[in-house]
Amino acid sequence: MRRWSTSQILNGIFMLLLAWVNLIELHAAQVPPVPVESFAALSAYDSLKISPTGEYLAAVSRDENGQGRLVTIDLASAKVIAVTTMPNRDFISSFFWANDERVVGWVARNYGTHDQPFLTGQLVGMNWDGTKKDWIYSGHSSSSIVRGVPTTRSSGVSVKLLDELNKDDKHILLSTNKYSISKTSYTEVIKLNIYTGSVSKVATAPMRGAELLADNLGVVRFSVAQDAAKDNAIILHRRSGKKWHLIGEYPDEGGQLFPVAFAADNKHVYMLDNRETDTHCLYLYDIDTFSRKKIFHDPFVDVSDLFFTPAPDNQLIVIMTEPNYPQYTVVDAEHETSRWLEKIHQQFQGSRVNVTSMTRDRSAAIISVGSDIMPLNYFIYDVTKDELSPLIKALPGIDPKRMRPMEIYQLAVRDGTTIVVHLTRPEGKGPHPLIVHLHGGPHGPRDYWQYNPEVQMLASRGYAVLQVNFRGSGGYGRSFERAGYGEWGGIMQDDVTDATKWAITEGFTRQGKVCISGASYGGYTSMMGAVREPDLYQCVVAYAGIYDLSLMFEKGDIPPRESGLVFLRKAIGDDQAVLRDKSPVFNLDKINAPVLIVHGKEDRRVVIEHAYRLRDGLKALNKPFEWLVKPKEGHGFYKPENKKEYFEKILEFFNRYIGK
Repeated sequence: MRRWSTSQILNGIFMLLLAWVNLIELHAAQVPPVPVESFAALSAYDSLKISPTGEYLAAVSRDENGQGRLVTIDLASAKVIAVTTMPNRDFISSFFWANDERVVGWVARNYGTHDQPFLTGQLVGMNWDGTKKDWIYSGHSSSSIVRGVPTTRSSGVSVKLLDELNKDDKHILLSTNKYSISKTSYTEVIKLNIYTGSVSKVATAPMRGAELLADNLGVVRFSVAQDAAKDNAIILHRRSGKKWHLIGEYPDEGGQLFPVAFAADNKHVYMLDNRETDTHCLYLYDIDTFSRKKIFHDPFVDVSDLFFTPAPDNQLIVIMTEPNYPQYTVVDAEHETSRWLEKIHQQFQGSRVNVTSMTRDRSAAIISVGSDIMPLNYFIYDVTKDELSPLIKALPGIDPKRMRPMEIYQLAVRDGTTIVVHLTRPEGKGPHPLIVHLHGGPHGPRDYWQYNPEVQMLASRGYAVLQVNFRGSGGYGRSFERAGYGEWGGIMQDDVTDATKWAITEGFTRQGKVCISGASYGGYTSMMGAVREPDLYQCVVAYAGIYDLSLMFEKGDIPPRESGLVFLRKAIGDDQAVLRDKSPVFNLDKINAPVLIVHGKEDRRVVIEHAYRLRDGLKALNKPFEWLVKPKEGHGFYKPENKKEYFEKILEFFNRYIGK
């Protein structure tokens, strides 16, 4: 019998391992990246919710044209019972279970020249099986979803769900504001019959443009409004009987007070208060004495969300913050819902977890889970059996295993201020070509640790992506956000520059391999980056950006409102010489980088004239630029085919100037 020496055996193992590694590398090289259209796709499903009885599921499902239809599923058999559509160009955008059998949906429409649909201000009611479908409220407007609450908002009308009236199976409360009558009218509360559509007026807000809060019995108790005449101070009123009483006036610089939800006893209300702390502190206020009890405070970040158990319990059990990754603080550890929810938080540690709906008896819940590499996945949790089962994926074309993790860093910029940045790196050893990708707003919005299709698309093609929460970004307290006022092109720009240089110093990228991009304010700061640092960035993508600051006072949807003008004077000032000095269009002689200009012709927030002025200025100076304008798009592209074209365009642009 032939004997093998130890060296021969080890050599054979080595050769086998080498062949195995080569096979893996060959296989990896042959696996094509996720198609660009998968990153550009709209969510296949939105708002999956369980019925109060636990018998049915309902969700908004999109067809190939992005039109939403309400799909009802029998939970026991997992069969589709009904698919409810709307006529012509209308479709259901969002919904909620109003009682055991009845679903109320918000209607959206593709208007005229717009690619993006807008809510119409109309509500439709239907039974779980699609029968007895009828219009129950009429209106007309355009809108978005605000904090998960269906809302319609435009110059025409605003319609918002105020209270579901859990003890009344036939009615709901809506707050409505008819902006067509005046620039900002008085908000009214109406009681709507979800079967017949009949309405009755309940209350009128004490100030124009107010947001209202009802208690757990559906009684309107608080009004919150901005007063443009007082520098957009928050004005808080309390309603007793049919009369409104002023509680206080809270200017931005001194901190503000916001009621967010009533406690179960209706005698106390949860309020976010940052008058004595830089970040929001959550208090429980006694309505009669206005004494308060401190519930929670994080010195680094504001409260992101609160989770209450369904009515009639209305118990606050979890507070969500996002210092880096999502964090959940349990308020009532002994509550039965807290116990199982904490298990799910531990199972998906670091992920963004939300309970979209629960049955009335709390025996089952729908859970949505998302992360930096995973778009929303929906699960059903059986409380009795302690079983969590997957249901559907919002974006089935995205495989989390092929996405790249988003790393979070805190770094000190030139004046010692700490900022948070997110870095997503592609596979392989660096340094990598880098895209500095900047968020819009800028005052209030921020970048979060979550799935971002553009970031993941770029990482899948070999680019590292740096996102910067520069000063002015929201969520890090009053001082951090206010530090951005008057600093467009100033310290806000310095934060971006310092973060970029940090990425070079740390070896994540190399000098000469960096481009900068962003949308809205991100488009502005991308152009100002090329102005202020002409040798730092090799190319610029300016998407729906602001390029002439003085034009913001003249056109768009901000200046028609006095509160909008007050905001602009705070954010950018009104000194014409300063505005000119900080506007990219008047500083184009300083830039060296080629520019890709991207805009929607129907943009109401940042009108297309900004893009025209940037294009004409570059052309006059014989500076290199490229042009991508879509005639029916608004403030950012909506249609998947337009997003796909945009993604392909920026990939080709980046490949040309900083390489793969």
